[in-house]
Amino acid sequence: MPVRAPANRAERVPREEQIRKQVESMPLEERISQRAHEIYLENGGQDGSDFDDWLQAEAEILAAEEKA
Repeated sequence: MPVRAPANRAERVPREEQIRKQVESMPLEERISQRAHEIYLENGGQDGSDFDDWLQAEAEILAAEEKA
């Protein structure tokens, strides 16, 4: 059965909040890994910058945690 996409913002916000809470409950290393992979894809999926992608992801996530 296909999942119905929310029709409007009022329906999306609770879903986005649920996703955010799920992500925040993930272990730190897993969140960093996920973000590093996103950075890798944003940079065109080119090999050779995995360490830099990891450091950027780690910095972003730790900075976001400090703000919270």
